Amino acid sequence: MPKVSVVMPVYNGAKHIKEAIDSVLAQTFADWDFWVINEYGSDDGSAEIVAEYAHKDSRFHLVQNEERLGLAESLNLGFRLSGGEYIARLDADDLAHPERFSKQVELLDNRPEVGICGTWQHHFGKDTDWIHKPQAAAENCRARLLFNCDLCHSTLMLRRSVVFEHNLFYDKSFYAEDYELWCRAMLVTDIVNIPEVLGEYRVGEDNITASKGDALDKEHAKIVARTLWQVFGIELTNNEHELFYAWCNPFDEYLGNEKQAKLADLERVLRQIYMENVNIRFLAESSLLNTLAAKWNWAKYHTPRDFQYDIKNIDQVFTGKSRPGFYLRYKDFCAKNKSFEAKYKKITSRLKYWIDK
Repeated sequence: MPKVSVVMPVYNGAKHIKEAIDSVLAQTFADWDFWVINEYGSDDGSAEIVAEYAHKDSRFHLVQNEERLGLAESLNLGFRLSGGEYIARLDADDLAHPERFSKQVELLDNRPEVGICGTWQHHFGKDTDWIHKPQAAAENCRARLLFNCDLCHSTLMLRRSVVFEHNLFYDKSFYAEDYELWCRAMLVTDIVNIPEVLGEYRVGEDNITASKGDALDKEHAKIVARTLWQVFGIELTNNEHELFYAWCNPFDEYLGNEKQAKLADLERVLRQIYMENVNIRFLAESSLLNTLAAKWNWAKYHTPRDFQYDIKNIDQVFTGKSRPGFYLRYKDFCAKNKSFEAKYKKITSRLKYWIDK
């Protein structure tokens, strides 16, 4: 069996799949096999491209779905069919840097407590040029996952034994099947990231409609609520679910005293999380404090969720002093929206979202 099995689901990915596959062929680590799961109805030539590689290289395996499985079940099928000690994720329009596998294998070989290892990822495309830098340390990753899916999915490498021992397969009933899975995974294994850009994420033209955004928000809040109950014994009311939406800032719905009341509700729950963690010590205190600050500042001030903080105590979370200044926020906005067109598109898309609502 190979050391690494690459699992790639494909649905009409012919435009970029050769680049993705070639990025695996260019890996400095060569002990891998490649499982491509071609979705039912994918008929743009993706299967034929993969078949050409398989004809020349026995490490390639093409699996054709005979019925529409969807992304989650296609991934699960790939996980079950492959036999590598480690399972590497890669999407058909993304790229892996040449040393990605070697560095992830080295880390997983030397740290048996780690079940999932990701990396930083460069986002590129029209008017897009920025680096997603999820937290590196396990304690910080675990804390950030309380509220957000702060991992680069197509850079991840998973330890096969952990996946099967803890039934860490994707749940097809969720839109956000990745976030749902990582929230289960963080309860049973360490998740880390190598703080280097070892992946490339191609940003497409797909837009999330207001209706789908609403559905994702409700589902996201459901996942957060489940984790808070499982870890801290905190049961959110139906009204409190809204506090943990992530696609759209729910506090924008309110003005004046009503908004202040909603923020007070959020502060109360965040303080409750902190106090429960003091008792059970599930999260490192500094990691939790910085995560609470990120959540609070995003809710109140629209500060980007991936900002880094240095919070010393729970009261400091809720002071204006913890908020990054305008220059840092504007710099982040410009980094993620390079051109005037991109800035205009970002602003108008948000306005359109609210109009559609």
